[in-house]
Amino acid sequence: MQNHRAADLVEREAAALAALLAPGALQAPVPACPGWSLVDLARHTGGVHRWAAAALAAPPDGDPGDEPGGPEDDSEVRGWFTAGAAALVAALRATPPTRPCWTFAVPEAPATAAFWGRRQVLETALHRWDAESALAAAGLGAAPDPAAWLEDGVAADGVAEVADVVLPRQVRLGRTPPLPGALALQSTSGRCVLGQGSEPAAELTGPAPALLLLLWRRTALEAELASGRLALAGSREAADRLLSGALTP
Repeated sequence: MQNHRAADLVEREAAALAALLAPGALQAPVPACPGWSLVDLARHTGGVHRWAAAALAAPPDGDPGDEPGGPEDDSEVRGWFTAGAAALVAALRATPPTRPCWTFAVPEAPATAAFWGRRQVLETALHRWDAESALAAAGLGAAPDPAAWLEDGVAADGVAEVADVVLPRQVRLGRTPPLPGALALQSTSGRCVLGQGSEPAAELTGPAPALLLLLWRRTALEAELASGRLALAGSREAADRLLSGALTP
């Protein structure tokens, strides 16, 4: 994904998330992030945006510092979040995707600015989903629709990121053991395989947004199969086993 495209998507997703940060909604619990309210989610995402902008300017062997925590006054968080997103968007637009920079995923991904373009699109979009889900659970909005969340190609890029970068990093850091087999993931935008093995024990087919939400534990396999969004070929037991680990942070 080119950084100018990534910048446009981060800008769009951040604006959609910022629009949800109404004063009366900030204390809504976030189901996907136990212990967090919507304002905590905004502080986290705004901090990540600033951290990623600093990483874009840091050399591969540098240090972008810690993620900023955001203002203590809840009424200031929306403006702070918006300013951080704007700074990240500007940094992405100004940085060639091939420029070397610091990342947290070496050796899984090249230490270039393109890493941060893709990562921040997906980070912001996922937390926009979380915010919409929080408001829906609190009776303050409609539940988000996977079909209207992300374009299939963008979500497919996220599925590939989990398979090629996120899961291998989880294994390298000792957060989860290597998968005991392989699971294929097929959408209209491409196919990738989680784990190892010459022949996947199961294959999930469906829209890439639904696959991505499943990998990040925002939905459950049982619900996705029941809804018909995803179809399973092969062993259900193997699919459950392969999806049960800490595939993502």
